[in-house]
Amino acid sequence: MHFRRKIVVAALAVAVACLLAACGNTAADNAAARNQTAQGSAQNTGSGAPSDSSVLIAYFSQTGNTEEAAQRIAQYTGGDLAEIQRAEEYTDLQEEAEAEILDGVHPDITVSVEDIAQYDTIFVGYPIWWDEAPAMIATFLAENNFAGKTVVPFCTSASDSIDNSLHIFDELCPDATIAEGLTANDLDDIEPWLQALGVVE
Repeated sequence: MHFRRKIVVAALAVAVACLLAACGNTAADNAAARNQTAQGSAQNTGSGAPSDSSVLIAYFSQTGNTEEAAQRIAQYTGGDLAEIQRAEEYTDLQEEAEAEILDGVHPDITVSVEDIAQYDTIFVGYPIWWDEAPAMIATFLAENNFAGKTVVPFCTSASDSIDNSLHIFDELCPDATIAEGLTANDLDDIEPWLQALGVVE
């Protein structure tokens, strides 16, 4: 009787040990999966370059045109993408956005990158509004330290070129090198522009 009881106890101990081992493996597998997912989310959506890339493409896009240009730049450079957004949506886009630009307001923003310090070259993209960059771009430039970095403006526009919007880069990034900007309405212009900048071969 005691012998049978010992066998049962031993069998139960083995079963519990196996169950704990299985749970431990599941937790480890889940942790590994989360880690892999986090690493994947840090990669850009273009070429799949790792998040230790020295190139960042930060952009604000209202209609998707600037986002498309940003994605094309990421494909060519292997850079990481970061979306700039206004923290609060406009109640009246036309009135509020124009007033922000005219009054030099820097609205609160969110940016899908924690720290730009790891990047050497930072593309900054935006649509042209009232012949200027949206106020969110001024916020992004004012809130980050671009000293010693190369900043590359690009825009999309229904009619105006990038030229009149470039003054904010000199004003807000005095210690950065400002590269030649591009009005990227034609996506086919992006590759030769990057080649001329020496960013890609």
